[in-house]
Amino acid sequence: MRIKKKIIPKFKEFKRITQWDKRKLTVYVLTNFNTSIEQDLERIYILRDLGYWPYVMIYDKEHTKSSDTIRKIQRWVNMRAIFEKIPRFEDYKYA
Repeated sequence: MRIKKKIIPKFKEFKRITQWDKRKLTVYVLTNFNTSIEQDLERIYILRDLGYWPYVMIYDKEHTKSSDTIRKIQRWVNMRAIFEKIPRFEDYKYA
């Protein structure tokens, strides 16, 4: 998050140079490692808005429960059909 101003232009430049669509632009998003839920969501939204597919990877996943918010975020983002249809996590109704 500290280098956001430096890295966002690099993502834009890469996409411009390659002319790839999001099917070829998957970016791993490490969550639950010295970040808050809000920071994780911000990175996910930024990547999506730039035309990339975020793919959530949970740090120390074995110590999280399926009911934890970060696991629900992972389910929402990594299920591409749902992620495309429901653009905001706040609107995602999980079971």
